[in-house]
Amino acid sequence: MNAIVRSVSAALLWSISTAILAQPAPRGIEGDYPNRPVRLIIPFTPGGSNDNVARILGARLSQLWGQQVVPDNRVGANGIIGTALAAQAPPDGHTMVIASTTFAINPTTHKLPYDSLKDFQPVALVGDGPLILCAHPAFPARTVKELISLARTKPKELQYGISGVGGVTHLAMLRLQKMTGTSMVHVAYKGSGAAVIDILSGQVPLIMSSVSPILAHLNSGKLRVLGLGGAKRSALLPNIATIAESGVAGYEASIWWGILVTRATPKFIVDKLDRDIGRSLEDRDVQERFASLGMEPRHAPSTQFAKLLASEISDFSKLIKEAGITTQ
Repeated sequence: MNAIVRSVSAALLWSISTAILAQPAPRGIEGDYPNRPVRLIIPFTPGGSNDNVARILGARLSQLWGQQVVPDNRVGANGIIGTALAAQAPPDGHTMVIASTTFAINPTTHKLPYDSLKDFQPVALVGDGPLILCAHPAFPARTVKELISLARTKPKELQYGISGVGGVTHLAMLRLQKMTGTSMVHVAYKGSGAAVIDILSGQVPLIMSSVSPILAHLNSGKLRVLGLGGAKRSALLPNIATIAESGVAGYEASIWWGILVTRATPKFIVDKLDRDIGRSLEDRDVQERFASLGMEPRHAPSTQFAKLLASEISDFSKLIKEAGITTQ
Protein backbone atom coordinates (compact mmCIF):
# COMPACT_ATOMS: atom_id res chain seq x y z
CA MET A 1 0.00 0.00 0.00
CA ASN A 2 2.78 2.43 0.89
CA ALA A 3 4.46 1.77 -2.45
CA ILE A 4 1.19 2.54 -4.26
CA VAL A 5 0.72 5.74 -2.27
CA ARG A 6 4.28 6.83 -3.00
CA SER A 7 3.79 6.10 -6.68
CA VAL A 8 0.56 8.07 -6.89
CA SER A 9 2.05 10.96 -4.89
CA ALA A 10 5.07 11.14 -7.16
CA ALA A 11 2.88 11.11 -10.24
CA LEU A 12 0.64 13.83 -8.80
CA LEU A 13 3.62 15.98 -7.84
CA TRP A 14 5.06 15.60 -11.33
CA SER A 15 1.76 16.61 -12.90
CA ILE A 16 1.46 19.70 -10.69
CA SER A 17 5.06 20.75 -11.38
CA THR A 18 4.54 20.34 -15.12
CA ALA A 19 1.35 22.39 -15.00
CA ILE A 20 3.07 25.22 -13.08
CA LEU A 21 5.98 25.34 -15.50
CA ALA A 22 3.56 25.41 -18.43
CA GLN A 23 1.82 28.54 -17.12
CA PRO A 24 2.88 31.85 -18.69
CA ALA A 25 5.04 34.03 -16.48
CA PRO A 26 3.29 37.04 -14.90
CA ARG A 27 3.42 40.09 -17.09
CA GLY A 28 6.50 42.16 -16.37
CA ILE A 29 8.74 39.30 -15.27
CA GLU A 30 9.37 38.56 -18.95
CA GLY A 31 10.76 42.07 -19.29
CA ASP A 32 7.83 43.45 -21.27
CA TYR A 33 7.45 46.64 -19.20
CA PRO A 34 5.91 48.92 -20.21
CA ASN A 35 3.09 46.97 -21.82
CA ARG A 36 0.64 49.89 -22.17
CA PRO A 37 0.80 53.72 -22.21
CA VAL A 38 2.59 55.30 -19.26
CA ARG A 39 1.08 58.28 -17.47
CA LEU A 40 3.52 61.04 -16.49
CA ILE A 41 1.92 63.35 -13.93
CA ILE A 42 3.12 66.95 -14.02
CA PRO A 43 2.01 68.76 -10.84
CA PHE A 44 2.40 72.23 -12.37
CA THR A 45 1.01 74.31 -15.22
CA PRO A 46 1.83 73.76 -18.90
CA GLY A 47 4.79 75.78 -20.13
CA GLY A 48 6.73 75.82 -16.87
CA SER A 49 10.07 74.14 -16.23
CA ASN A 50 8.52 70.96 -14.79
CA ASP A 51 6.25 70.67 -17.82
CA ASN A 52 9.09 71.29 -20.27
CA VAL A 53 11.38 68.71 -18.72
CA ALA A 54 8.61 66.11 -18.48
CA ARG A 55 7.53 66.50 -22.09
CA ILE A 56 11.07 66.42 -23.49
CA LEU A 57 11.91 63.29 -21.50
CA GLY A 58 8.52 61.67 -22.12
CA ALA A 59 8.82 62.07 -25.88
CA ARG A 60 12.19 60.30 -25.90
CA LEU A 61 10.98 57.47 -23.65
CA SER A 62 8.00 56.97 -25.98
CA GLN A 63 10.45 56.42 -28.83
CA LEU A 64 12.52 53.95 -26.81
CA TRP A 65 9.56 51.91 -25.59
CA GLY A 66 7.16 52.00 -28.50
CA GLN A 67 4.57 52.95 -25.90
CA GLN A 68 3.17 56.43 -25.48
CA VAL A 69 4.15 58.46 -22.42
CA VAL A 70 1.10 60.61 -21.73
CA PRO A 71 1.73 63.97 -19.97
CA ASP A 72 -0.97 64.73 -17.41
CA ASN A 73 -0.93 68.21 -15.84
CA ARG A 74 -2.60 68.11 -12.41
CA VAL A 75 -2.17 71.60 -11.05
CA GLY A 76 -2.69 73.04 -7.59
CA ALA A 77 -1.44 73.58 -4.04
CA ASN A 78 2.20 74.14 -4.99
CA GLY A 79 2.41 70.77 -6.73
CA ILE A 80 0.75 68.81 -3.93
CA ILE A 81 -2.45 67.82 -5.78
CA GLY A 82 -0.68 66.08 -8.62
CA THR A 83 1.92 64.51 -6.35
CA ALA A 84 -0.78 63.13 -4.05
CA LEU A 85 -2.48 61.57 -7.06
CA ALA A 86 0.78 59.86 -8.01
CA ALA A 87 1.17 58.50 -4.46
CA GLN A 88 -2.13 56.64 -4.86
CA ALA A 89 -1.25 55.05 -8.21
CA PRO A 90 -0.83 51.27 -8.57
CA PRO A 91 2.83 50.28 -8.02
CA ASP A 92 3.33 48.94 -11.55
CA GLY A 93 5.45 51.68 -13.09
CA HIS A 94 2.70 52.84 -15.45
CA THR A 95 2.26 56.08 -13.49
CA MET A 96 5.24 58.36 -12.90
CA VAL A 97 5.47 61.87 -11.50
CA ILE A 98 8.04 64.55 -12.15
CA ALA A 99 9.36 66.12 -8.96
CA SER A 100 11.45 69.25 -8.58
CA THR A 101 13.07 71.22 -5.79
CA THR A 102 9.59 72.24 -4.61
CA PHE A 103 9.01 68.61 -3.65
CA ALA A 104 11.74 68.98 -0.99
CA ILE A 105 10.35 72.27 0.30
CA ASN A 106 6.69 71.26 0.71
CA PRO A 107 7.15 68.91 3.72
CA THR A 108 8.09 71.92 5.86
CA THR A 109 5.74 74.55 4.47
CA HIS A 110 2.60 72.44 4.00
CA LYS A 111 0.62 69.68 5.66
CA LEU A 112 0.87 66.88 3.10
CA PRO A 113 -1.52 63.99 2.35
CA TYR A 114 1.51 61.76 1.70
CA ASP A 115 4.96 61.09 3.13
CA SER A 116 7.55 62.50 0.74
CA LEU A 117 10.15 59.85 1.59
CA LYS A 118 8.08 56.80 2.55
CA ASP A 119 5.37 56.89 -0.13
CA PHE A 120 7.61 57.30 -3.18
CA GLN A 121 10.42 55.39 -4.82
CA PRO A 122 13.01 57.72 -6.39
CA VAL A 123 13.84 56.55 -9.91
CA ALA A 124 16.39 59.02 -11.25
CA LEU A 125 17.50 62.60 -11.21
CA VAL A 126 17.16 63.91 -14.77
CA GLY A 127 18.46 67.47 -14.81
CA ASP A 128 19.13 70.74 -13.08
CA GLY A 129 19.52 74.42 -13.83
CA PRO A 130 20.91 77.41 -11.99
CA LEU A 131 18.83 80.19 -10.56
CA ILE A 132 19.92 83.59 -11.77
CA LEU A 133 20.01 86.93 -10.00
CA CYS A 134 19.16 89.84 -12.30
CA ALA A 135 18.59 93.56 -12.04
CA HIS A 136 16.84 96.26 -14.01
CA PRO A 137 19.45 98.13 -16.11
CA ALA A 138 18.88 101.29 -14.05
CA PHE A 139 19.78 99.55 -10.79
CA PRO A 140 23.06 101.07 -9.46
CA ALA A 141 24.75 97.78 -8.47
CA ARG A 142 26.32 96.01 -11.44
CA THR A 143 27.88 93.06 -9.63
CA VAL A 144 27.13 90.81 -6.68
CA LYS A 145 29.79 92.58 -4.60
CA GLU A 146 28.24 95.95 -5.34
CA LEU A 147 24.78 94.60 -4.45
CA ILE A 148 26.03 93.29 -1.09
CA SER A 149 27.70 96.62 -0.33
CA LEU A 150 24.56 98.55 -1.26
CA ALA A 151 22.30 96.23 0.75
CA ARG A 152 24.47 96.67 3.84
CA THR A 153 24.15 100.44 3.64
CA LYS A 154 20.39 100.22 3.06
CA PRO A 155 19.09 97.41 5.29
CA LYS A 156 15.47 96.39 4.58
CA GLU A 157 15.18 98.88 1.73
CA LEU A 158 16.10 96.97 -1.42
CA GLN A 159 13.27 94.92 -2.93
CA TYR A 160 13.46 91.72 -4.94
CA GLY A 161 10.80 89.76 -6.80
CA ILE A 162 10.08 86.09 -6.13
CA SER A 163 7.59 83.55 -7.48
CA GLY A 164 5.85 82.86 -4.16
CA VAL A 165 6.63 82.94 -0.45
CA GLY A 166 8.49 79.82 0.65
CA GLY A 167 9.30 78.87 -2.94
CA VAL A 168 12.66 78.04 -4.48
CA THR A 169 13.52 81.62 -5.42
CA HIS A 170 12.49 82.99 -2.04
CA LEU A 171 14.67 80.49 -0.19
CA ALA A 172 17.57 81.20 -2.55
CA MET A 173 17.43 84.89 -1.65
CA LEU A 174 17.08 84.13 2.07
CA ARG A 175 20.21 81.98 1.87
CA LEU A 176 22.08 84.76 0.06
CA GLN A 177 21.12 87.27 2.75
CA LYS A 178 22.07 84.88 5.53
CA MET A 179 25.49 84.24 4.01
CA THR A 180 26.21 87.93 3.35
CA GLY A 181 24.73 89.49 6.46
CA THR A 182 22.26 91.58 4.48
CA SER A 183 18.52 92.20 4.80
CA MET A 184 16.32 92.88 1.79
CA VAL A 185 12.54 92.88 1.26
CA HIS A 186 10.77 90.30 -0.89
CA VAL A 187 7.86 91.09 -3.20
CA ALA A 188 5.90 87.88 -3.78
CA TYR A 189 4.08 87.03 -7.01
CA LYS A 190 1.90 84.11 -8.04
CA GLY A 191 4.44 83.06 -10.63
CA SER A 192 7.63 84.10 -12.35
CA GLY A 193 5.79 85.70 -15.27
CA ALA A 194 4.23 88.45 -13.16
CA ALA A 195 7.54 89.08 -11.40
CA VAL A 196 9.36 89.47 -14.72
CA ILE A 197 6.79 92.01 -15.93
CA ASP A 198 7.37 94.21 -12.88
CA ILE A 199 11.15 94.11 -13.07
CA LEU A 200 11.07 94.96 -16.77
CA SER A 201 8.98 98.03 -15.94
CA GLY A 202 11.34 98.98 -13.11
CA GLN A 203 8.77 98.63 -10.33
CA VAL A 204 11.00 96.07 -8.59
CA PRO A 205 14.77 96.38 -9.13
CA LEU A 206 15.89 92.77 -8.52
CA ILE A 207 14.68 89.28 -9.32
CA MET A 208 15.83 85.76 -8.54
CA SER A 209 14.51 83.39 -11.19
CA SER A 210 15.14 80.28 -13.20
CA VAL A 211 16.83 81.01 -16.51
CA SER A 212 14.11 80.17 -19.04
CA PRO A 213 11.55 82.93 -18.20
CA ILE A 214 14.13 85.69 -18.55
CA LEU A 215 16.60 84.42 -21.15
CA ALA A 216 15.14 86.49 -24.00
CA HIS A 217 15.28 89.64 -21.85
CA LEU A 218 18.93 89.00 -21.02
CA ASN A 219 19.77 88.64 -24.70
CA SER A 220 17.93 91.85 -25.55
CA GLY A 221 19.60 93.83 -22.77
CA LYS A 222 16.36 94.59 -20.94
CA LEU A 223 17.77 92.86 -17.85
CA ARG A 224 21.29 92.71 -16.44
CA VAL A 225 22.74 89.61 -14.82
CA LEU A 226 24.47 89.96 -11.47
CA GLY A 227 25.33 86.29 -10.98
CA LEU A 228 24.36 82.67 -11.44
CA GLY A 229 23.35 80.49 -8.51
CA GLY A 230 24.80 77.26 -9.88
CA ALA A 231 27.79 75.45 -8.43
CA LYS A 232 29.55 76.00 -11.75
CA ARG A 233 29.15 78.22 -14.77
CA SER A 234 26.36 77.40 -17.19
CA ALA A 235 27.20 76.05 -20.63
CA LEU A 236 24.39 78.27 -21.93
CA LEU A 237 25.84 81.41 -20.28
CA PRO A 238 29.56 80.62 -19.97
CA ASN A 239 30.68 84.25 -19.54
CA ILE A 240 28.51 84.88 -16.49
CA ALA A 241 30.21 84.30 -13.14
CA THR A 242 28.52 82.37 -10.38
CA ILE A 243 27.54 84.11 -7.15
CA ALA A 244 30.07 81.90 -5.39
CA GLU A 245 32.82 83.15 -7.71
CA SER A 246 31.71 86.71 -7.02
CA GLY A 247 32.61 86.61 -3.35
CA VAL A 248 29.95 84.46 -1.67
CA ALA A 249 31.98 81.28 -1.29
CA GLY A 250 29.91 78.12 -1.04
CA TYR A 251 26.68 79.72 -2.25
CA GLU A 252 24.53 77.56 -4.51
CA ALA A 253 20.96 77.96 -5.71
CA SER A 254 19.57 75.79 -8.44
CA ILE A 255 16.51 73.78 -9.44
CA TRP A 256 16.60 70.04 -10.05
CA TRP A 257 14.09 67.66 -11.63
CA GLY A 258 13.62 63.94 -11.15
CA ILE A 259 11.22 61.06 -11.64
CA LEU A 260 9.37 59.22 -8.87
CA VAL A 261 7.03 56.23 -8.76
CA THR A 262 4.95 54.66 -6.02
CA ARG A 263 7.08 53.09 -3.26
CA ALA A 264 6.09 49.42 -3.80
CA THR A 265 6.98 49.44 -7.51
CA PRO A 266 9.09 46.31 -8.27
CA LYS A 267 12.83 46.84 -8.42
CA PHE A 268 13.18 45.50 -11.96
CA ILE A 269 10.80 48.22 -13.18
CA VAL A 270 12.66 50.94 -11.27
CA ASP A 271 15.96 49.68 -12.68
CA LYS A 272 14.63 49.66 -16.25
CA LEU A 273 13.21 53.14 -15.86
CA ASP A 274 16.53 54.36 -14.48
CA ARG A 275 18.51 52.82 -17.36
CA ASP A 276 16.16 54.16 -20.04
CA ILE A 277 16.11 57.63 -18.52
CA GLY A 278 19.90 57.59 -18.57
CA ARG A 279 19.85 56.58 -22.24
CA SER A 280 17.35 59.34 -23.03
CA LEU A 281 19.53 62.00 -21.43
CA GLU A 282 22.42 60.98 -23.71
CA ASP A 283 20.34 61.81 -26.79
CA ARG A 284 21.66 64.92 -28.54
CA ASP A 285 18.19 66.31 -29.30
CA VAL A 286 17.22 66.01 -25.63
CA GLN A 287 20.43 67.76 -24.58
CA GLU A 288 19.90 70.59 -27.06
CA ARG A 289 16.30 71.11 -25.98
CA PHE A 290 17.33 71.21 -22.32
CA ALA A 291 20.09 73.73 -23.11
CA SER A 292 17.68 76.01 -24.99
CA LEU A 293 15.72 76.35 -21.73
CA GLY A 294 18.73 76.98 -19.51
CA MET A 295 18.71 73.43 -18.15
CA GLU A 296 21.34 70.71 -18.16
CA PRO A 297 20.78 66.94 -18.29
CA ARG A 298 22.10 65.37 -15.11
CA HIS A 299 21.52 61.69 -14.50
CA ALA A 300 21.82 60.29 -11.01
CA PRO A 301 20.49 56.77 -10.32
CA SER A 302 17.87 55.80 -7.78
CA THR A 303 20.10 55.47 -4.72
CA GLN A 304 21.87 58.79 -5.31
CA PHE A 305 18.60 60.56 -6.04
CA ALA A 306 17.14 59.20 -2.78
CA LYS A 307 20.09 60.64 -0.84
CA LEU A 308 19.64 64.00 -2.56
CA LEU A 309 15.96 64.11 -1.61
CA ALA A 310 16.65 63.35 2.05
CA SER A 311 19.44 65.93 2.19
CA GLU A 312 17.40 68.64 0.45
CA ILE A 313 14.36 68.11 2.69
CA SER A 314 16.57 68.43 5.78
CA ASP A 315 18.44 71.52 4.53
CA PHE A 316 15.31 73.37 3.44
CA SER A 317 13.57 72.53 6.70
CA LYS A 318 16.33 74.22 8.69
CA LEU A 319 16.36 77.29 6.45
CA ILE A 320 12.56 77.69 6.51
CA LYS A 321 12.31 77.32 10.29
CA GLU A 322 15.14 79.80 10.86
CA ALA A 323 13.38 82.31 8.59
CA GLY A 324 10.06 81.79 10.35
CA ILE A 325 8.17 81.01 7.16
CA THR A 326 4.71 79.62 7.96
CA THR A 327 2.44 77.30 6.02
CA GLN A 328 0.71 79.03 3.13
